[in-house]
Amino acid sequence: MESDPVRRKIQQWEQIIPDAGFDQIEPAARIVHLAARLTEAMDRIARREGLANQHDYQALSALRIADHAGKRLTITELAAELDSTTATMVNRIDRLQQRGLLERAPHPTDRRSLLLTLTPDGTASVERMVQARTRQREQWLTVLTPDERATLNSLLTKLPG
Repeated sequence: MESDPVRRKIQQWEQIIPDAGFDQIEPAARIVHLAARLTEAMDRIARREGLANQHDYQALSALRIADHAGKRLTITELAAELDSTTATMVNRIDRLQQRGLLERAPHPTDRRSLLLTLTPDGTASVERMVQARTRQREQWLTVLTPDERATLNSLLTKLPG
């Protein structure tokens, strides 16, 4: 397929380094390419909600899941959950609080910590994004039959990650 950017890039590199075995890594190259496109799509969904990017969505999502389980997280716990630094999370929380999507409350047993709570607007926003993200992913996968989706899922679960 001539409009296949992954195949085209591999062919270009095969001309430069013919014996490197690029054909063996084509599936990984496709995963990287699709992940970048998926990230762009998810960032667009987040921006439609007035967020900076999908990382803001991920923070709201983690808080919504915790809330559903009857838990409230501190900034440190949220940073650990999202494999982020506390400093990065503080900036993100500041931005989300300014947008009215979450609130900070004193921790009942730790005076140094604050608990994060979604506002009703924050809950509605993250749930809209979950629905939009699900629709986006479903749309991408419509080119596959249900059996192909199951096979792809089975194969992808074998990869480390």
